[in-house]
Amino acid sequence: MELINLSIILFLIMDPIGNISSFLNMVQGIPAERRRVIIIREMFIALIAMVVFNYLGEFIFNILSVSETTLRLTSGAILFLVAIKILFPSTDSLRANLPSGEPFVTPLAIPLIAGPALLATIMLFAHLETSQEAVLGAIFVAWIAAAAILFFAAPIQRTLGNNGLMACERLMGLILVMLAIQRFLEGIQQLVKSCQL
Repeated sequence: MELINLSIILFLIMDPIGNISSFLNMVQGIPAERRRVIIIREMFIALIAMVVFNYLGEFIFNILSVSETTLRLTSGAILFLVAIKILFPSTDSLRANLPSGEPFVTPLAIPLIAGPALLATIMLFAHLETSQEAVLGAIFVAWIAAAAILFFAAPIQRTLGNNGLMACERLMGLILVMLAIQRFLEGIQQLVKSCQL
């Protein structure tokens, strides 16, 4: 898979546009300078988690000897579940019940940015892709894009408004659904080919 495709998938799972309102609610009343420090700190914590899980995934799946077909079907299923959560957010989600006060590790770095679905997807990609550099590159590209959106969270919210943010998030969810179905179909094609051999 190309670097740009991997980066888009990871960026969509991070859902930085969906995190704008959550982030601004958490840092309400905190000076702008301190907000920038929080973003840098939390994004670096999330990056460390992503890189660790990248290498951990390769190690775990090598030990388990999981087939490529299984990994492709699993990645398609995970992407689909993430997309459904974006399209149909629940009232008992973390975003709807954010703790008060300055975030430290949780809930911004983990799980809002580097959540279980993102880390699981990184582990799958780390094993599926032949180039480890491509996966690491995709992680950095998606991470930089997500960090940039959080840096400009307040102007973005003022420009788009709550309805605009919601529309952008739903669009990202729809794109993720298409990518999930594509991954799932790739897995089914591989399964059919393996059964024919």
